[in-house]
Amino acid sequence: MRDYDWLDDEAFCATFVRGLTPREALARTGAEDIGDDEPDDYDDGLIEARAAEGGTILSESNGFAGTLPEILVSLSAGTVTASVFRNVNAVAVFVHYADGRRTLEFDPLFPGDEDGIAEDHLSERIELGLVGERSEGGLAAALKLAERVTGVRPAAESGTVVAHGVLEHY
Repeated sequence: MRDYDWLDDEAFCATFVRGLTPREALARTGAEDIGDDEPDDYDDGLIEARAAEGGTILSESNGFAGTLPEILVSLSAGTVTASVFRNVNAVAVFVHYADGRRTLEFDPLFPGDEDGIAEDHLSERIELGLVGERSEGGLAAALKLAERVTGVRPAAESGTVVAHGVLEHY
C-alpha cells in the first residue's frame, strides 16, 4: 500500500469519487467543513479530502462513513464511487456505487463469503486475487480495484489534505 502511506494500517476507510473536487465530494457527504480548525481537535467523524488523478479520495482513520448507503448514494449521484474499509478487528468491505446504486460489495479479505460472486468486475477481481475462500491480494488489491472501477488514482498531491470535514452522529 505504498501509494497510500497516509492511510492508517490498522483501521481506515478510503472512498474514491470520480470527477469531483475534494470540496465537492466532502459537501456531498454532508460533513461540516471545518475550515482552518485544527483537525486534531476532532476525535470522531473526521473526513480528509485529497485531490487525486481523476477525482478525489476521501479518507477516514478508524471511520466507516464511506461504507454507509446514505453517504454513497449522494456521493455517487451522476458518477461512481468505491470504498475500501478495514477496522481494528480485521473486518473489511469493498463497496462500489454507480449513480446512486450499489453495484458490488464483498469482503476483500475473505471474498468467498459472498452468496455467489457478482459478475461486475469479475475479471479484475480474479486478476487481483480477490476471489476464493481467502484473498491473495488483500487490502492492497482492493485499493487497486477501487482505482480501476472509478478511474481515480493517487497523485503526488494526494499526500496533502485539501479539506477536512466532520460528520456528526454517525
